[in-house]
Amino acid sequence: MATFSLQEQRVIIRFLHLRGATPIEIHRQLSETCGDGVMNVKNVRSWARQFKEGRTSCDNEPKQSRPRTSRSDNMVERVEKVVLEDRRLSVENIAPKVGISVGSVHKILHEDLRMRKVSSRWVPRILADDHKAARMASSRSLLHGSAPPHKSKIVCDSLARKGITVLDHPPCLPDLAPADFWVFPEVKLAMEGDRHDTIQDIQRECTAVLNAIPQKEYSDCFRKLFNRFQLCIDSEGDYFE
Repeated sequence: MATFSLQEQRVIIRFLHLRGATPIEIHRQLSETCGDGVMNVKNVRSWARQFKEGRTSCDNEPKQSRPRTSRSDNMVERVEKVVLEDRRLSVENIAPKVGISVGSVHKILHEDLRMRKVSSRWVPRILADDHKAARMASSRSLLHGSAPPHKSKIVCDSLARKGITVLDHPPCLPDLAPADFWVFPEVKLAMEGDRHDTIQDIQRECTAVLNAIPQKEYSDCFRKLFNRFQLCIDSEGDYFE
């Protein structure tokens, strides 16, 4: 029994189709001629349909690759926007917000946006020289925090009355901010697994957790802060965690 390549079988399918044969009849004749190497009836139907629709080429054109919608420029921008709105979100939290898989979010963050987590916050993996310089400058000064409330008029007036100097707090400092590297992890650990019905319930438990932390631990935290300043200077402004 003769052996026919798939290309040759497609030529036969077109010829028999033009002669008015049905896909079943075409497949039967191919089976009688080609034996075990015959194209299956599903593919015969597909080629017969394409020839009926006007196709003339018997070449098997390569399939066009589908666009990478999960890592398109638009999706990368969406992920970046979500992260910049809340740098503490986990990959599992980000995925449903943008509608792609956890694996795709992980690749976008690490490969496209070149980010990593430091003290539970998403930050640039590689710091620019000006960011490193700003981190070193801040490490040589006393920091008091960077939360938005410090910028409010009431707080600023109170600090001014007490003669407390407000220092600039450059970006990319989660490993140098006590709230990031100590307070938030402590609260998160204490409240892990708890369920709350209202925001007020969360606020009450969070306040209780903070009040239960011994004063000595707060003092120890700020003593450790000065060690972190030195680590930042030793690493020339780069992340040291």
